[in-house]
Amino acid sequence: MVESSMPARVLTRRRLLRSAAVTSAGLSVLAACSSNGSPTGASTPTGTPGAPQPASPKATTTSSSGRSTKGSSRTPLPPPKTLRESPQLAAKVKAGKLPALHDRLPEDPYVIPHHWCTRGEYGGDLKMSMSDTGSSAMYEYNYGNSFVRYLNDGLDIGPGLAKSWQVNADSTQFTFHFRRGLKWSDGKPWTTADVMYWWEDMVLDPRHTAAPPDDTRDGRDAVATVTAVDDYTLRLTFKSPAPAAVERIAAWVNGNNGSNGAVWVVPRHYIKQFHPKYNRKIDPDSNWQVKHDQKLLWLRNPDCPTLVGWHCAEYHDGRSVVLERNPYYYAVSAQGDQLPYIDRIQWTCTQDPQVQLLQFTTSKVDYVHGGHTALTLADFSTLKKAEASGTGLHVRTWDSGSGTGSVTFLNFDSPDKKWRTLLAEQKFRLALSHAFNRPEARKVIYFQTGELTTGTLSTKGPLFNATAKGKRYYKQWRDAADQYDPKLSAKLLDELGVKDRDGDGMREYPDGSKLTIRLDYPADTSNEHKSKCIQLARDWTAVGCKTVVNPMPPAAYGDGWGRGQLTAYTAWESSDSNVLVYPNFVIPIQTAGWAPLTGQGYAMRLSAPDELRKQADVNPWKRKPPFVTKADGLPMADELARLQDTYDRARVEPDPAKRANIIWQIIKQHIDKGPYFLGVVCNYPQPVLTHPDLRNVPDRDQLALGGWVNPWVTPSPAVYDPEVYYWHDPGQHEI
Repeated sequence: MVESSMPARVLTRRRLLRSAAVTSAGLSVLAACSSNGSPTGASTPTGTPGAPQPASPKATTTSSSGRSTKGSSRTPLPPPKTLRESPQLAAKVKAGKLPALHDRLPEDPYVIPHHWCTRGEYGGDLKMSMSDTGSSAMYEYNYGNSFVRYLNDGLDIGPGLAKSWQVNADSTQFTFHFRRGLKWSDGKPWTTADVMYWWEDMVLDPRHTAAPPDDTRDGRDAVATVTAVDDYTLRLTFKSPAPAAVERIAAWVNGNNGSNGAVWVVPRHYIKQFHPKYNRKIDPDSNWQVKHDQKLLWLRNPDCPTLVGWHCAEYHDGRSVVLERNPYYYAVSAQGDQLPYIDRIQWTCTQDPQVQLLQFTTSKVDYVHGGHTALTLADFSTLKKAEASGTGLHVRTWDSGSGTGSVTFLNFDSPDKKWRTLLAEQKFRLALSHAFNRPEARKVIYFQTGELTTGTLSTKGPLFNATAKGKRYYKQWRDAADQYDPKLSAKLLDELGVKDRDGDGMREYPDGSKLTIRLDYPADTSNEHKSKCIQLARDWTAVGCKTVVNPMPPAAYGDGWGRGQLTAYTAWESSDSNVLVYPNFVIPIQTAGWAPLTGQGYAMRLSAPDELRKQADVNPWKRKPPFVTKADGLPMADELARLQDTYDRARVEPDPAKRANIIWQIIKQHIDKGPYFLGVVCNYPQPVLTHPDLRNVPDRDQLALGGWVNPWVTPSPAVYDPEVYYWHDPGQHEI
């Protein structure tokens, strides 16, 4: 048995600073594709532990052919009685170059539970495009490194590497039982030692920069004890309840050096050669962890084994990545076919958006999934024309899942006392919201798609879909201040004393000093965000609040926001709805939110309480790092502390019903006291493009909530398991 917990020495200032850093046909056809109400084919599966819990409904519907088409099974499917493998691999087995299939699979392989899947054919290559071969978006296509997986558009959680797990009554102990006989892509056995290496030799090693992820923290932010009970059993033990632990582990995708979520599993047998603990030739005082972590990037390093459906065969920096079938992948279809069906994936780097669009309209690429490319809503007309002419890919539209479209945060922790005092007034925030001509932005930026919104979390997911109460709260929040009413805006500003005192047509602060709102944005951001900022500046200036746009160098933008120095954060969106898994949009708990220094103060309460005390008398913006606490007495202190305290109660409440009611208090505060951030439209459509011969890519009416593209917490398309995609005629799709 191997057991490790988090020693106090690991919570260094360096780790604190690192973990607290800012993370960041025609138009009528397009409008018809937009989801402006309940998602097509929506059902109400059981909710996840951090959300309101609904009654259990039917899991599927059945087509005229008798094949189930809706969503995925919520319970694991039984092991198939017979197994089949790719002819390519069968030939290697016959030649003695590869073990037999039953020796490559675990005792109980993972059976893909999606009801829309049909039996596929092996072979062929899949051509795909990405703007950069180093893009972390490429990891969003592979779920194989994860203990457990989200199903049904994030409404349910099912097995993955772990075939089952148990949680005790007070959510302080989680035991995962892994599949016996799991193997890495090079054929070496997988065991819990591959988890313990990550935990002990990366997270707990003070020489390495890895920090314990949220997955391993309880409701009071204390770090778990991680125990390898045996080679196939892992236990997490928390001091306080951690009711969201399984949801957090299911989120993102794992095993990719932390760029898209916690690592959790690494190929110990391969990577230990780059660690001074196991290789005495490495100077422990050198910067060894840089090379060590680069070697773990399996999408860039052909030598690094992985657990997903394809492993890296070739990597050409800035040009292309070629992936080949993993002969040891542990997932099979319901009929017993080892996955994946497709032999190879070739990613080509294409930085020019117009060149990329040309690829899509001339079928030079086979599959495009939503926001992972430079496609915009303006491209839909071109794509539909190419589809109609037979030269382009088949155009499907899925929901983005966005709760805001392009979001706007205004800095509640600004060093400008007059600004933060004014922003603390709800009337001022309401005035800005009602001054925003969202209908015009919806027309110009989003081509009449999506739903007008004040700005919420995503309309998708269990929070707003599991109960009638959730649906009611969502509509109240969405509609709270989304109406374009410049007269009401002017009235609210007048009531605050924000008036034009010098006759120049622009309003001043109540003390008569000039009021200018600055909309900061990174210079390399998309036209969506730039256009939004330009319209906001126009609309707010129209009601007398002079507003200017301020493009900034991207690095300075992120750093400036994290230090509380900027006025606005304008180049992001809200696209997740699980408050306990991704709370940043609704709770100030870190710098990536609308009260960045309050968030920093929250993060330091348990991780660095001594720093809080030592710097209590220092100006908040001159602290190292800058932070704000309730004791500093900023205008919003009590209101922000109430959100944090409510969140803290939810984090340690093991009872699902009680926890849901606490979460509703958070949402209710946003409805009653907000808006704290501003959206434009929610749930605008995103493209999913497929070659006409590509099969098993689901249509939205086959999915539990109609499919959604943008969120990374519910990794898309990984949740739909691209390993099941196959070619109708594989021989016609070989590179």
